[in-house]
Amino acid sequence: MRRYLRFTTLVAGSLTILLATAGLAEGRSGGQPRSVDLTAATRVRSTRPAAATPVEFPRGGEHPPTPTTAPPPPPPTTAPPTTAPPTSAPPTPPAPVTMPPPVPAPKSGGGLVCPVDGPSHFTDTWGAARSGHTHVGVDMLSAYGTPTVAPVGGTVEHRTVSGGGLTWFLNGDDGTTYVGMHLSSYAHSGGGWVPAGTVIGYVGDSGNAEGTPHLHFEVHPGGGAPVDPYPYAAEAC
Repeated sequence: MRRYLRFTTLVAGSLTILLATAGLAEGRSGGQPRSVDLTAATRVRSTRPAAATPVEFPRGGEHPPTPTTAPPPPPPTTAPPTTAPPTSAPPTPPAPVTMPPPVPAPKSGGGLVCPVDGPSHFTDTWGAARSGHTHVGVDMLSAYGTPTVAPVGGTVEHRTVSGGGLTWFLNGDDGTTYVGMHLSSYAHSGGGWVPAGTVIGYVGDSGNAEGTPHLHFEVHPGGGAPVDPYPYAAEAC
C-alpha cells in the first residue's frame, strides 16, 4: 500500500513538471505562455486515496482462522434403571398334611368295649331254660363273620368246648374273665396279651348253634361263677 501511495505521488509530481516544461516551451516559441494550474495539480494530490487500514495476512501457508460455533450440549437424559424392580414372589402354600383316617372308638360302657364289632341284637335271657341246663349268658345275634373283639385288655386263649364250639377266653386285666362262644373262626391265634378292641374271633354258629349265628357272651368276675352279662352288654353296645 505504501508503494502504491509513493507511486501516485511520483506520477502527480511528474505531471506537474511536464506541464510546467510545456509552458516554458511555448513561451520560447513566441506564443503566450500557458499558465500552469497548480490547483489542478494540488487537486490531483488531494485526490489520493486515503490510507487504508493495513490488513494482517497469515504468514506462509497459514490460513485465517474460521470462526466456529460449538454445538449446544445435548439435553440431559435419565438413564433407565439397570436392574429390574424387585418383585415379591407369591408365598408358597404349605404342603397339605395327610392325616390318617380316624380310628372309630369302640363302643364301650363302664370301660368295657362291645364284644361284637358290628350290628347286633340281643335280649336278657339270663336263667332261661335250655336243653339240660339253664342259660348263663347273653346271645348277641349278628351276621355270620362279624368281628368279635376283646372287651378289655388281657390275655386271650382259644379252645373248643362242648356245646359252645369254637370259643375264646379272655382273662381281663380288670380281674374278670370274659367268654365268647359259637365262633366261625379265630383271630389273633396263638393267644397272648391283647389291648381292648383287638379282633380275636368272628361270629358263627359252631357247637349247638347251627343255623343261628350269634355270639354267646359270658362274664365271670374274678374268674368265678358267671353273672348276668346283659347289663354289661347293654351298657357297652
